[in-house]
Amino acid sequence: MTLLRSLLFSQILLCASSWPAAGQQPLTRALDVRSLPYEQSLQALPVSLEGTVSFVESSGTVFLQDRSGGTHLHFRPPVRHDLQVGDQIQVTGLTTPGLYFPGVNVESLTRIGRGSALMAVPASYEDLASGRYHYQRIVTEGIGRSLTAWEKDRSLLRLAIGGQVIEVRVNAPPEAAPALIDAKIKLTALAAGGINDRRQLVFPYLRVVDWSDIAIATPAPAPESLPIQAVPAIYQFGVAAGPRHRVRIHGTVLAVFPGGRLYLRDTEPPPPPRTATLDSGPAALLTPPAPLPSPAIAVHLSEGTTDLKIGTQVQVVGFPVMESFSASLADATVVQTEVEASGVEPARIRLQDFQDGSHDGDLVRLEEVVLLEDLSRNASGHELRFTAGGLSIRAMLPKVEAPDLRLGSRCRLTGICVVDASATDRGFRSQPLQASLLLREVEDIQLITAAPFWDMQRLAIAMGLLGLGILMTMLWISLQRRQILRLQARISHQAALDERQRIAREFHDTLEQELAGLSLRLQAAASRPLEEKARALVDASRSLVSRIQAEARNLIADLRQPGRPASLPESLQSLGDQSREHFPQVIVDLHPIPELPPASAHHLRMISREAVTNVIKHAAARTLTLHLSCSAPPQAQLILRISDDGRGFLPENGPDATRSGHFGCTGIRERCRTLGAQVRWESQPGQGTTLILTMPLSRLSSSGNS
Repeated sequence: MTLLRSLLFSQILLCASSWPAAGQQPLTRALDVRSLPYEQSLQALPVSLEGTVSFVESSGTVFLQDRSGGTHLHFRPPVRHDLQVGDQIQVTGLTTPGLYFPGVNVESLTRIGRGSALMAVPASYEDLASGRYHYQRIVTEGIGRSLTAWEKDRSLLRLAIGGQVIEVRVNAPPEAAPALIDAKIKLTALAAGGINDRRQLVFPYLRVVDWSDIAIATPAPAPESLPIQAVPAIYQFGVAAGPRHRVRIHGTVLAVFPGGRLYLRDTEPPPPPRTATLDSGPAALLTPPAPLPSPAIAVHLSEGTTDLKIGTQVQVVGFPVMESFSASLADATVVQTEVEASGVEPARIRLQDFQDGSHDGDLVRLEEVVLLEDLSRNASGHELRFTAGGLSIRAMLPKVEAPDLRLGSRCRLTGICVVDASATDRGFRSQPLQASLLLREVEDIQLITAAPFWDMQRLAIAMGLLGLGILMTMLWISLQRRQILRLQARISHQAALDERQRIAREFHDTLEQELAGLSLRLQAAASRPLEEKARALVDASRSLVSRIQAEARNLIADLRQPGRPASLPESLQSLGDQSREHFPQVIVDLHPIPELPPASAHHLRMISREAVTNVIKHAAARTLTLHLSCSAPPQAQLILRISDDGRGFLPENGPDATRSGHFGCTGIRERCRTLGAQVRWESQPGQGTTLILTMPLSRLSSSGNS
């Protein structure tokens, strides 16, 4: 319940904050409303105004003006109105911020009657641009520049006021308009303008109810009555104040570009060049003479399109305006077209003359051969960069097909010289800062020498392809090398397998057959009556031959084994199983070890067999123990231990003693040297014998390759 009360109380406070303060006196003047700061206008202060409707917007906004100024009214449903300009009304409402300055949200409206003529204040362009008379009736004078249709049944009049041009939006179709172009007119309008999101006036414009608010003060002269002027005389000094009227020129078409822009070369004789005289003083004599003025001019047609051809002689009327460096004609109209000329010859100039501005707007041909450094595309067409004599030249080609040129091509250029920017130099004379060339078509670029085939881009591509080829070749060589190594390993393995099988066959056909024959002879000798001593010798010989046969069969079986050779633990387990017929007890103690190279495993297997054979021959033991393990790091070693509980021996009679015809222990030492292992025998008479072999695990790889 407490939470509900708190929420209800906060809502009441919020609503109360938007109500006008109790006892707040309403604002009664339009000036008081429009002068409110933005923060105060948000407080919805009460308003009570009486004034005259100055303009009605189709969207529902109404503009009201009283003796103090003007403001705007906004209506919210269900309030409706049928107000007209001139109605005298009384409204009440609340302030609203508006886009530019505060206005009124209307709550009630009463029409009092028709008011008297609205008071309009004289305003200049600077007044309109400052917003001083925004949403207020003003009166101004100017020269009509152009008239076009704007939206449905509306017109857009461009009016020259002083040195500026402002839009006048008229709620009437252009067909009903009087002759306004080049006429001096006086109009009464509502001051308005475009507003941005920061509540700033971006540009001013005027709103007019109908053509009755526009009066012609001085009618426009007929175009054909205007005198033909020489191009260099346009926009020169004159004592007349106010905006300039149209002028008429006679010239030959040099170039035609999209958007109604064309360039003319004057057919009138130019004025005489300025020269210094002795009366001018020594300073004038030291000043270099000014170059002859350009006989060409840029013209911007009001229609925006034209079908004129190059070489045609025409008469054009338009308003003179100053561009970057020279005067041009704006809002122009072609009044007369004459017979087409045979052609237009460009002025042949040097590069330094191209940069001095004396040929601004004229058709020129550069004498120097230039080098193409860059080619790019932009919104208006193609931009080309050339260099010649250490100077950079910018050329623009309108929206036509791209020129078939490579960087590094040497060309000769023809086009319209256009000064892009100017800078005031000492001596009060303006000098060009930058000039560019406006190309009419691709044919204005004459190719002198084509660029070499091996430019930087192609060279980079070739180097990239060469590098890729080298990389692919190295990769292919690496793959072939691996394939060769695999084939070599396969061939070596097959050769070793064939050699093992050959040796196995030789053993089987020679040694094993001879041992079988010897065994049969010993068996035959044992069947005859012999002395006890001779019989014992024959039985011992038969046992020895049987062991040799078993070893030979094992060796042959190892040689013929086609698959993976048995690991050392597997070999020791098999050796222990085979030894059980000779010993009552065989202990096989095997622990996990790392995988051994085949050569190392073979040497250790043969050492184990030789050690077990020595136990069988000499020890007369009852127990045989086979042990295999690894010691802990960091000095990990492989440990092979073979022990028995036989008769043992004295050190002087051990493996180190030299005895002719006994090579088993010698072979064990040789195999250990090959493996990098250490071997020793521990024995005492009657206490058995132990063979201990230790080998560092770090020697496994080297021993495997030996």
